[in-house]
Amino acid sequence: MKTHLNLMPMRYRRGQLIRRRLKQWSVLWLLAAGATVLLGWTQWSQYQAGAAKLASLRTRYEPIEAMKGEVTGLREKIDALQRRESLALSLADERSMLGLVGLLSQARKTCEGRVSIGQLSLNRNEDSQSAACVLTLSGVAADDLAVARFTTALREADAFVGVDLKSTGSTLVGTVEARTYTLECTF
Repeated sequence: MKTHLNLMPMRYRRGQLIRRRLKQWSVLWLLAAGATVLLGWTQWSQYQAGAAKLASLRTRYEPIEAMKGEVTGLREKIDALQRRESLALSLADERSMLGLVGLLSQARKTCEGRVSIGQLSLNRNEDSQSAACVLTLSGVAADDLAVARFTTALREADAFVGVDLKSTGSTLVGTVEARTYTLECTF
């Protein structure tokens, strides 16, 4: 049972209900708007902090970027220098071969044409400690004395660390008996 009775007209009661609902919903809308503003402000402050950090990182990165360009330039210079070095070394090897041929020619000349060089080979032994080259000569001589003079002339040239007579043998050149030899010259 009801204890009171509302005698207000329906239009007034409807207006009262609408005003009450508007107050309730306006509070909710104001709370939602406040939360949205608060959320937007935190996002904006985070964006500003991130932008400031990005700007400081970019200023710190600029010297690294400049060094990166310098490193690239230095690598190109190193490559160019390595190409020049390999060219110089190959030219030095060619000069040393010409010098060796000249040295062998002079040593052969001391034997008065009694020694001929049949085969000449150059072997490079590139160890971790030093790079040694071994020149192997083989040929024919008139006699043992010519082989001894040739070996002595090579030793006296002071171009080799060691001159070793590895083997000798006898052979026939036409109808004349001759001596074969094999020498190893280390330099």
